[in-house]
Order: sequence, then structure tokens, then C-alpha cells
Amino acid sequence: MFLPALSDVKEITFPCHPSMEAVLTVFESPPHVPFAIERIFTIDASRAGKRGAHAHRACQQILVCLKGKIALVIKDGLKEKAFALDSAQKGILIPAGLWAEQEYEAGSLLMVLASHRYDEKDYIRDYNAFLKLREQNK
Repeated sequence: MFLPALSDVKEITFPCHPSMEAVLTVFESPPHVPFAIERIFTIDASRAGKRGAHAHRACQQILVCLKGKIALVIKDGLKEKAFALDSAQKGILIPAGLWAEQEYEAGSLLMVLASHRYDEKDYIRDYNAFLKLREQNK
């Protein structure tokens, strides 16, 4: 298994086209999304709270905050990197094999672009199991 580093996490800026009435933001695969999008889902946080706290074995994701503000922390088992998601024009590419946690402000809306369809077997939900997997695949 290829083990990505925190340096493999990328910020992606999506093109936007503002007008007097609205802003059109474009998410195309390719060129803006570096994988074929197999699944798109949203998380609408009516209250402040935490989500995520898992890694994926194969699925890559891009997280985009459509509304509100979301604090994102990505970990490789040794180090971590924090991001503030607060714009539909900015996304964070999370390669498979990295741990991600989000903290939502009330009223936030997150969109996730995923390279794979949902598969529970792709998830690593226990942090100690994640650390063990990273250690085994050095």
C-alpha cells in the first residue's frame, strides 16, 4: 500500500464566475479534480460538532465548504496539518491513507467529492488500527 505524506495533501482552487446576482463555481474532473468522481455527498451541520475521524484505504476525497466554516485536521500518524475551510472556491485534496477530522460551526455545509463509491471496508475508523497500518506499510 502506498503511504501518502502530509505534503501530498493539496489545496485546490476552483474557478468561479461572479455576476451581479450570483457566483458560479465549477468542479470538473479533470482538470480541477484529479480523479474521476464516483460519489458526491454533503454534510449539513445544523449544530456545531465533530465528524470524520477516519481514513480510507483506497478512496481519495476533496472537501469543500459550501457554507459556514469547518476546521479540518489531517494526520499521517506522526504529524498533522490544519486547514480552515470557508469558501466554495477552495477544496482540500485528501489522498487515501491519511486520517481526517472535521469540526463544524453550526450552519456549515460540506461537500465531498470522492473517487470511490461507499464501501464500509474502505474505512479505517480506529486511530490505533490506522497507526498500525501506517507502521506496517513503511
